[in-house]
Amino acid sequence: MYVGAIVTIANRARCEGDSGNLPRKRPGSHQSTPQLLLGSPFATWDVLGQSVLDRTLDRLRVFGIDHVSVISEDGLCRWSQPGPFTYKSSTAAGFWPAWDSVVSQYLNHGMATLLLVRLGPYVELDVSDFLRFHRESRGPLTQAHHSPGPLDLVAVDAKQLRNAEHSFRARLSTMIANRREYKFNGYLNALAEPADFRRLVEDALRGRCGIRPIGQEVEPGIWVGQGAQIERSANVLAPAYIGANSYVRSSCTISGASAVEKQCEVDCTTSVDNCCILPGTYLGMGLNVSNAIVGAGRLFHLGRGVELQMNDDRLIGITPSSRQLTRSALAMFGAVSTRASRTASLMKARRFGHFR
Repeated sequence: MYVGAIVTIANRARCEGDSGNLPRKRPGSHQSTPQLLLGSPFATWDVLGQSVLDRTLDRLRVFGIDHVSVISEDGLCRWSQPGPFTYKSSTAAGFWPAWDSVVSQYLNHGMATLLLVRLGPYVELDVSDFLRFHRESRGPLTQAHHSPGPLDLVAVDAKQLRNAEHSFRARLSTMIANRREYKFNGYLNALAEPADFRRLVEDALRGRCGIRPIGQEVEPGIWVGQGAQIERSANVLAPAYIGANSYVRSSCTISGASAVEKQCEVDCTTSVDNCCILPGTYLGMGLNVSNAIVGAGRLFHLGRGVELQMNDDRLIGITPSSRQLTRSALAMFGAVSTRASRTASLMKARRFGHFR
C-alpha cells in the first residue's frame, strides 16, 4: 500500500472549528489548543536530544511510510531531516493552500492512502496496525481515538479525493460523517501546556514512554550526549540527561529528573532540579533553578505558571556559538582550563554523583 503522510506543526493561533488536518472539529474531541513553549511550537523543541517532530518522522520511516511532507501552521520551519522527505512552509500562501498543494502532489504520484498527523499531541501509535485497520474496514476515512476522545491522526482513502468536485478540504469534510474509529490505548501526551512538555521529558527519563535519550547511558539512569563535558566536582543524580556538546562546570548539581539539552552551559555552583534546559541555553554562576523550563533567554516557572524574559544574559542567556567553537578547539589541544574537566566519553568508568 503506497502511503503518503502530511505532518502539521500546530501553533496557538487556531480558529474555532479548525482542527488542523481535519477540516471540522467534533465537540468534546481531544484537540486542545496547543501553546507555544518560550515562543516556539512544542514539537520543535528537543526531548532528550531530538525534537518531537524528528522523532515522529523517524517513527513514520520505521513503519514504512513512503513519503512525508511537513507543513507549519504558522510558517515556522526550524528543523532538518535527511532522507526522502519534503518540507513546506505555509508563510507565503497560507496553510490550506500549502496543504492542498501537497495533497495534489501525492495524488499525482499515485498514493493509495494519506496519513494526516497533527503535532499537537505526542502519540505513540502502531502506525502499521492503524493502516491495517483502515484497509480492512474499507471505509473512506479512519480516525484514531484515545480515552479522552478523537485525535488529529487520520487515514484517508486517496481515491475518494481524486474525483473531488470542490477543494480537497471540502471533500475531506464530507467524509467525516462516515469515518471509522480506531481505538488506541497507548502513550499519549497532549502537549497543550508547558507542564505537559516537562512531563514528557520526565516520562522519557523514567522509561514510561517509548522515547529514548540520544547519547550513552554512562551509569544507570544517566545519559550523556556526544562531546558533553562534566567537571569532576559536579553532581549528576539519576535520572538525568546531559546533551551533546553541553558543559556542566564545577560544583554544579543536576537532579530531579532534569534534562540539559545540547550546546548548553551550566556555570559554576549552579543547581538544576526538576528542570528542562532547552538547547543553546546558558545558566550563570551560583543560580538555584528548580521546577522550570529554561531556554532562549526565558524561564517558565511550572509551579507559578509564569514566563519571565531575562534581561541579563549573565544570569540566563543564549550560549554563543563562538564560545562552543573556542571550547572545542581548546579541548582538542588539551588546554581546556585550570579547572580539571573531561569529556563524557572518558567518564564511563567513573561513579556519578561526585566526580573525583
